[in-house]
Amino acid sequence: MFMNVPVFKAINGVAHVNGTLDEIMIVFSNYSPLFFVAALTALYLYGVYRKDNMFRYAAVDALAITVMSLLLGFVIGIFYYEPRPFVTDHVNLLTPHAPDASFPSDHSLGTMSIALGIKNNYKFLGAILIILSLLVGVSRVYVGVHYPMDVLGSYLIVLVVNFTYRRLLCGKIRGLYSKVEKSLLKRISGINRENHKEGFKQ
Repeated sequence: MFMNVPVFKAINGVAHVNGTLDEIMIVFSNYSPLFFVAALTALYLYGVYRKDNMFRYAAVDALAITVMSLLLGFVIGIFYYEPRPFVTDHVNLLTPHAPDASFPSDHSLGTMSIALGIKNNYKFLGAILIILSLLVGVSRVYVGVHYPMDVLGSYLIVLVVNFTYRRLLCGKIRGLYSKVEKSLLKRISGINRENHKEGFKQ
């Protein structure tokens, strides 16, 4: 913990030195979660297109881990308040942010949850996303909205949630998803048959 502020100042202190680097970090910090959500959605839709259960299961796993991590982070934020760096000190703030709880970092939680959830099933794609999530974490410190421990703590939360999910919940969540999917498919099939009959009568 004693290295939290010095490391923050070392990373955030680089801001305003290079305009191009600043813009890259701002993009990573603000918009990277959209890329991760898009990757997760694409993985699921590809599984639907290929009629491949594993692609769909991988997406469901990642979504479940992400929801659990974000909920746990939300609860922690309620009971433990860590002020943002720009609230208590003068920093190089590159992007505006509300002065809410700094710990944990939702961006780090969300991106690493998706990355690990996918890596559980597809190592190469997951490894790429993990690297991108690490860059997201660095960017959050760089732009001045999180301390390094906010990011590292978020990654630790995700590791615990991921471990718990794989050991205790994965089979149950996949089973529940399969039941819901089959129920929806039956309903859609029934609606299509009814529409076909109505069209035939006309």
